[in-house]
Amino acid sequence: MSPQGIGEFDDPLERLERNERQASQAIRYVLLSASAVVIFAVALVAIGGGIGEECTEPGGTCLTADRVEVVLLPLLLSVVLSVTAGIKTYRRWKQHIRWRPWLFASYAMWMITTTYLIGSSSAVFVQVG
Repeated sequence: MSPQGIGEFDDPLERLERNERQASQAIRYVLLSASAVVIFAVALVAIGGGIGEECTEPGGTCLTADRVEVVLLPLLLSVVLSVTAGIKTYRRWKQHIRWRPWLFASYAMWMITTTYLIGSSSAVFVQVG
């Protein structure tokens, strides 16, 4: 089977350079994606005027529209970015490109998604006092 049949380049140096770029691209993807989720959450709080004290019901949780938006919208963005990292991992694997950094990026994005879900919901929905 020729190297062209398995998705490789004729030039080994070009193949090496392509493989070496994957780690920096994956790390950059994780850092920029995590920043985008945090910036989006901060923008929602800033545009929405913050999370007010409009809950009058006694109890431990407060579910208002502003609070739900602060949790769900950045969470949906994070889930989309996590799935995108998984798709990129699959495509790199299928093209016989170094895919392990993208697997790390996929795992990292799912950890960021879970952390945001737990952290934001516990900080936003719990009513103190």
